[in-house]
Amino acid sequence: MSQHWNELYAQTQDLYGTAANLFIQEIAGEILIEGKTLAIAEGEGRNILYLAEQARQYNYPFSAEVWDYSDVALKHLSSKAEATGIKLELRHVDLTAAKWPSERYQNVICVFGHFDTETQKQVLEGIRKSLLNGGWFIGELYSKEQINYKTGGPKNIEYLYDPWDILQVFKQDHIHHFYVGEQERQEGELHCGKCHVIQFAIQVMK
Repeated sequence: MSQHWNELYAQTQDLYGTAANLFIQEIAGEILIEGKTLAIAEGEGRNILYLAEQARQYNYPFSAEVWDYSDVALKHLSSKAEATGIKLELRHVDLTAAKWPSERYQNVICVFGHFDTETQKQVLEGIRKSLLNGGWFIGELYSKEQINYKTGGPKNIEYLYDPWDILQVFKQDHIHHFYVGEQERQEGELHCGKCHVIQFAIQVMK
């Protein structure tokens, strides 16, 4: 799987475009995303770079850690961060075998990070474990309905999300935003057109 992603990122720079995901841009206008922030399955870093630049522009504390499975994507991100003077901690992580820390992050960001059903549960539980009390889990994912749209994301329905699975893991927490439905996305070559997504901004209450 790592080789698959390395080949994709090697063939096309900015595989998913350079602009941050639109939901991330919108929610960053509602919630102050500050402090220690982890972005998982972040690829070439369009979302974390946007959040870091917002923090720099408005002068609030922010530190970023990125986990991704592609060495090539992380190299691209490293070059971008260096060019813009943004400091990031980059880690090559296989999320199917990740060791999640306890209560380390103020925010975890996941945009179109797709895994098999078993790994989804492990990742969601790991995210909740890793967040501090009051921390935020924010992201956008393709729902299982996306299989009918064919405008991006996995072609195997097992890698798409059931919104109920997310709500079950975070059932004790504050749901600030949770939306399931259609959106229009134009993100590079692989996310093009009307799609069916799950958006969320969940504040963990421990």
